Amino acid sequence: MEFDIKGVQYRTAKLSVFDQLKVSRKLLPVLAGMLTDFQGIKTAAEGGDVYKAMETALPKIADSLAGMSEEDTNAIIFPCLSVVSRQNGKAWAPVMSQGELMFDDIDLMSMLQMVGRVVGDSLGNFLPALPASETAPQQVA
Repeated sequence: MEFDIKGVQYRTAKLSVFDQLKVSRKLLPVLAGMLTDFQGIKTAAEGGDVYKAMETALPKIADSLAGMSEEDTNAIIFPCLSVVSRQNGKAWAPVMSQGELMFDDIDLMSMLQMVGRVVGDSLGNFLPALPASETAPQQVA
């Protein structure tokens, strides 16, 4: 999947199945605590305003990440950034190598957007659809 952040083109691959498991184990408790916030994000995204949805979600995710241990945070961020490449002229260069960001101009919000894109692309079919309301019953197949 390719996407643009602040005029820079990025490309992401899917996480390996093992990294998907690691990331989902750390991320699901964070997402569970944010269910009420997701309705507004979902509404903005359905209205076609994906940027507004991301703008709404990222500060809340950043707050949740701030309460996590460094080990748990790294277990989400490092695998996600390891599959992101950035267009550098006509070539694509990895955003992260050996645990270090390769570009000095990547700020926190840009980094979180990249992580969000990877999570959405790699775990989108695993994470359940957002309920219409907090108390909506789950259907068992």
